[in-house]
Amino acid sequence: MEMFTIPLSIIAFLITLWVTSFLAGLMRAKKPQMVWIFMAWITATLLSIVGIFSLRYLLIDKLIIEVLMYLIPLSLFTFIYRFMNKMNWMAAITTTTTAFSVAIIAVVMLIIALGKPLDKTIITMASTVGFIEEQFVEKTVSEELEESEVFSEQELLNPQVRTALEAQKERQQQSYKQLTFKRISTQQAKSAIGYKIRLAKINGKVFEGTLSNIQHGQLIIEHRLYGGVATTPIALNSVKRLEVYR
Repeated sequence: MEMFTIPLSIIAFLITLWVTSFLAGLMRAKKPQMVWIFMAWITATLLSIVGIFSLRYLLIDKLIIEVLMYLIPLSLFTFIYRFMNKMNWMAAITTTTTAFSVAIIAVVMLIIALGKPLDKTIITMASTVGFIEEQFVEKTVSEELEESEVFSEQELLNPQVRTALEAQKERQQQSYKQLTFKRISTQQAKSAIGYKIRLAKINGKVFEGTLSNIQHGQLIIEHRLYGGVATTPIALNSVKRLEVYR
C-alpha cells in the first residue's frame, strides 16, 4: 500500500480544498475560488509555523505553550480567511472550524485506506508537527510493547518440529547421565539387546558382555577378544540376577 500513499494524499488534499472552497462560497466570500483558498492555506500555515516555533523561545510554561499551539493556527486561518478571501468574521470562523474538521476526517480515512494503525500513526504525526512531546510517543510505544504478547522461538516453530527438538533434547540429557548397571527381570531381557549386561547364575558364576540376541530361551552374550568376538549362550532359567548397563 505504500505506493498509493502519494496519490491518496493528493486526493484527500483536493477533496478538503474543494469542500472548503464550496463552503466559502456558501458563506458569500468574495474570493471563494480554490486558488484563493489554497493561497490562504499557504499563508496561514507559514505564519502558524513561525508562531509555534517562536513560542518555544519566548515562553516557558508548557501549559500555555500547548494551548497556544492549537489557538494560533485556528486564529491565523480565521484571520486570513477574513481578509484574503473577503468574508465576515462569523463566516471565517465557520469556514475554519469546518475545514479543520474535514481535514481531520480526510486524514483518518487516508490512514485507514493505507492499512496503517490509526492511533499509532496519529500520535506519530502529532509528534512530528510538535503537538505532543516525544516522551509521550516513547511511553506509548513502550506500553504497547509491554502489552503485546511475546512468543518464544520454540512457540513459533511447527508442532512436529518442536516435538522432535524436545525429543532430541531429552536424548541428550539422558546421554549426560552417569551410566550404571541397573537390575532388570529376565522377562525384560529383550529390552537389553545391544546393551552391555552382567548376570549371575544360580551356581554363582558371573558373566559380563554384550547381549546380542535371545534364541530358544538362551541369552547370547558376546565377548570381545583380541582375536575377534566370542559368543556364550546362557539359559534364561539359570539366571539368578540380571543387570543392564545404561
